[in-house]
Amino acid sequence: MRCVLLETFGDKNIFAIQYEFVDNPFKENSLTGETWGKFELFVHGIDVCQYKRENIVTTFQWNLIYIVDWFSENLKHILSDEAFPLPVEGQNSIELLDKCLLFESDNDDEFDAWFDTKQEWEFSHSWFSNRAGSFLPDVFFRRVSGEIEIAWNNETTYSSEEITFINPIGIEYIPIGIFDTIIKSFIEDFLDNLLLNSKNKSDAKEVHKRIKELIIK
Repeated sequence: MRCVLLETFGDKNIFAIQYEFVDNPFKENSLTGETWGKFELFVHGIDVCQYKRENIVTTFQWNLIYIVDWFSENLKHILSDEAFPLPVEGQNSIELLDKCLLFESDNDDEFDAWFDTKQEWEFSHSWFSNRAGSFLPDVFFRRVSGEIEIAWNNETTYSSEEITFINPIGIEYIPIGIFDTIIKSFIEDFLDNLLLNSKNKSDAKEVHKRIKELIIK
């Protein structure tokens, strides 16, 4: 795939996504490989995904279809006003999940059910489970009244790989309408560029149709 110019959706000082397709360094020719690109998620002026390795500040790069797939499948969960599914108290996603870890039970079924519920919520509110081997930060997206809470704590994430995130911790809130519009605009632009430039036209058309149907629901 030829390079696609840098695209920006939103206001970086509020909430924005910036991406561009670039040449795949591993020469992957599949549709997934064609989605290699740079990706930045700005929340109130900072890029949550930027990290440092060997003293080099790096913009996140990977096959971006994994991020698009995750958002398209889970946007409905993020926008939902359903309460956190476990009876714990916390001011934000990070605190809620930390409190979940304090649960104890001598009943194995009860213990497993608790942590299965926790994990299911994590899968639908953080893209981390769909990082596909990349250095994508662990970020949670949760509706709180008329806003989307964006919360992350990546102080030790990938520390064994000597990765240090430039902005390791944050709890921010974005108006739900802005969040919804920017995520959908990013996905639609990504799909249109992929369909236009992919050499795997048949696969690109299928992905385009499948994801468009998901975000329209």
